Amino acid sequence: MDVCTVKKILLSGLFLILIAGCEREIPAWYAYIPHESSPIVSVSLRFDTGSAIEPEDKKGISRLTMMSVLEHSTKQKPRSEILKELNDRAISERIVVDTDVSTFLFRLHKDHVNAWLSLLEQRFRHPAFAEHEVDLLIRQEKERLENKILYRSEDFSRDVLVEKLFNGHPYAGLPVGYPYTLKKLSAEDLKAWWERSFSVNNMHIAVSGPISPDQQDRLIEILSDFHPRAHPSAPELPQPALPDTIHYILIDNGSDVSAVSLGWHLPFNRSNREFYPSWIFSSYLGEHRTFYGHLMKELRVKRGFNYGDYAYGEHFVQNHYSVFPQPGHPRLYQYFSIWIRPLKNQNVPFAIRLVFHDLEDFKKHGLDSLDYVQTKDFLTSYINLYARNQADFLSFSQDYAYYGLEDFPASSKQWLDSMDYQMGQDMIKDAIDLHRMIVVVVGGDTDSLEKILTENLPASPLYSTQPAADVLKRDQAIEAFPLPPGIIERYGTLDFLQKR
Repeated sequence: MDVCTVKKILLSGLFLILIAGCEREIPAWYAYIPHESSPIVSVSLRFDTGSAIEPEDKKGISRLTMMSVLEHSTKQKPRSEILKELNDRAISERIVVDTDVSTFLFRLHKDHVNAWLSLLEQRFRHPAFAEHEVDLLIRQEKERLENKILYRSEDFSRDVLVEKLFNGHPYAGLPVGYPYTLKKLSAEDLKAWWERSFSVNNMHIAVSGPISPDQQDRLIEILSDFHPRAHPSAPELPQPALPDTIHYILIDNGSDVSAVSLGWHLPFNRSNREFYPSWIFSSYLGEHRTFYGHLMKELRVKRGFNYGDYAYGEHFVQNHYSVFPQPGHPRLYQYFSIWIRPLKNQNVPFAIRLVFHDLEDFKKHGLDSLDYVQTKDFLTSYINLYARNQADFLSFSQDYAYYGLEDFPASSKQWLDSMDYQMGQDMIKDAIDLHRMIVVVVGGDTDSLEKILTENLPASPLYSTQPAADVLKRDQAIEAFPLPPGIIERYGTLDFLQKR
């Protein structure tokens, strides 16, 4: 057997790895995936902990703790030396924190594995949690959140949608926390959280690339002794309560434009067959930052309303500046959402009406067979592009393992291929919930919007350039479409900067 050949065999809860004819047992929490065509070693180190387990008054502590461990001093080395070693070796490190899991992702050249192992050991075993460094981090993150709430209405609308959909549930708090929770945290809080919530006993690691057997042994040795006496409890995740009706959440920030996010609960996730037709439907409505979706064509291409309009069949976080989802966000409970990026306040009522009008039509009739088949075929190819690098691939593979799926992306393709048109149609119709939806609007002139919603008043679109005749004809039907009644909640941005 070639020295680079590695085979994995699952045996009594242990991976038996055969290397160069020699046998050694490694823990079940460790997985190695050969990838010898690249000189890059990739590591996805995941913990079964996240914001869902955080106390309400400490939301954001997991993310701050992980940031401090990676970016701050250890008891042996100051932060400046650690950062210099990382920069000199071009070692890439990032964290991803969500409700159910938290992940460290590393990418480095094979020549720097030993140096990285030394840094990993120091930071994981002996983080300093120096008060001055933690205090500065908290101030910076608090200010970043405040700026997002005050000035990034499109992102903020999506955050509020999740909070309101999961009101009273462990998913309700944002993984990044709130300004009023971050300011209460201290270096001692982060130290205690690290020792209590991150341990070899709730850890999974996936490694890929040209890392030697001795280096793998060293990595396993470092992690085997990582808080071994801590047994972090898994978050208790009850079934979320469904809204009793539609809720319109209006948040006034005095702007000339408004962002809209709306969504509803889904009674399934990627482990269930029902997910895949719903995924097809969301892709048909519009993939993130792409131009071919139904909503993008209706709101931007035909009417010139805004920059973008997209739909998501599960919780979505953008992977940096790409159009693809970021791995590391598997969730037991999922939701369907639509994101209408900022448009003029005068056009918000019409845009909401258009979405409701078309959703009702899809609820009655579903997708036609050609749209269904073409979108399914597209997704079968599109998912191959999700992983931008091997670290992403490892993390997506861990996401799939969370759902009990064996192979990324093959298992999703198999599910898609198993769905015939009629079966998919029925599932799409069943998945659309028009009566228990959350609609979030963040922008200005919410008084006028409230009046339109309350009295179901007509509201014509405002065009800079006259659209085509067929568009104007369709506008008439949309303007006459009755907005569904619901509960209206009013907020200001200050309500999210301080505890409500």
